[in-house]
Amino acid sequence: MGGRVEGSMWYYAPDKAAAIVFMILFLLSGVVHLYQCFRYKSWRVTIFLPWAALIMSAGFATRLAGAYHIESLDLVIASTVLVMTGPPVYAASNYLVFSRLLFYVPYLSPMHPGRVLTTFLGLDLLVEILVSNGAVRVANTSLTDSQRKVGDIMVKVSLIAQALIFFALIGLAIQFHIRARRARVLTRNLRTVLIILYTTSAAVSIRCIYRIVEYFEGYHGVLITREYFFYIFEAALMFLTTLILNIWHPGARLPRSNTVYLSQDGVTELHGLGWGDNRNWVLTTFDPFDLVGLFTGNDKRTKFWEMTPDEIAAIEAERKMNKRSGWKVALDPFNWFGKKNEARSGAKGKLDGTTAQNKTSAEDVV
Repeated sequence: MGGRVEGSMWYYAPDKAAAIVFMILFLLSGVVHLYQCFRYKSWRVTIFLPWAALIMSAGFATRLAGAYHIESLDLVIASTVLVMTGPPVYAASNYLVFSRLLFYVPYLSPMHPGRVLTTFLGLDLLVEILVSNGAVRVANTSLTDSQRKVGDIMVKVSLIAQALIFFALIGLAIQFHIRARRARVLTRNLRTVLIILYTTSAAVSIRCIYRIVEYFEGYHGVLITREYFFYIFEAALMFLTTLILNIWHPGARLPRSNTVYLSQDGVTELHGLGWGDNRNWVLTTFDPFDLVGLFTGNDKRTKFWEMTPDEIAAIEAERKMNKRSGWKVALDPFNWFGKKNEARSGAKGKLDGTTAQNKTSAEDVV
């Protein structure tokens, strides 16, 4: 982890031992995550965890190869892109976990749980595209200065955006946390998952800040020319993230299905058909908080958890009757030409989800 090495595309000679250690650590973490996904049947929530760990392991494997071939530009590019794209995948996992939390306690959700995925994952995808393309340009010393400058800007924008997205996620999680505490439904599992979200989000955010400073310093800055900074703020922080998620795996603490939610008594779990959103797809995408409904008084967030069994049964029957056939979904996936409104029920207003009264025991409130 020394200074400038003549002929090295890395500026320095990458440390072989450190690359081997983190390659193995991330590989082991990925294998454990894969096992945990099978064990807890939590693929819908934690599918990105083994993927992210294996991406990071591959990044250190190519870095190790680059340590033996310091003149290889291709290995520099491959390692840089892999290591830069791993953290956004961990971020995507946090979005899935938070979405499942909101599905589990829907009456305290600051936004529709499904919109967490469409909004945050959509933004995360843009970050992934920007950072991967930008990293290729920055690492490719055969490009012109102006071309590398464009890549530098792309990476900076993506890192700042990723940090802001994470701050927004943490803000929503804190709001949800406060509501759950006040409503006395903050179970041990809920509290543990929230702490996991805070910790891993903070780790990824610190890593983003490190990368932002690194790229603003330029190609000859202190951070980019000293390898130990990379291992402290990139490798170690990301391994801490994946290790925490191994030890306190979200799949062991959240229901497997988003149709299971916690009753307002904080003890009973109810199983139903989940929480939908009958608004036009354009509104659900660009107005995830339903601000239009809030100001017009037509908030589509139905309090299905307060409905009576008779109301639920009536709506279930109506929904089954109005279910669209497969060919209609294929030809008109956004239902532009079909009925815009499903049946509504009783005094509780518009229904976006339904539930049955199959009850299972949940843990005690902490």
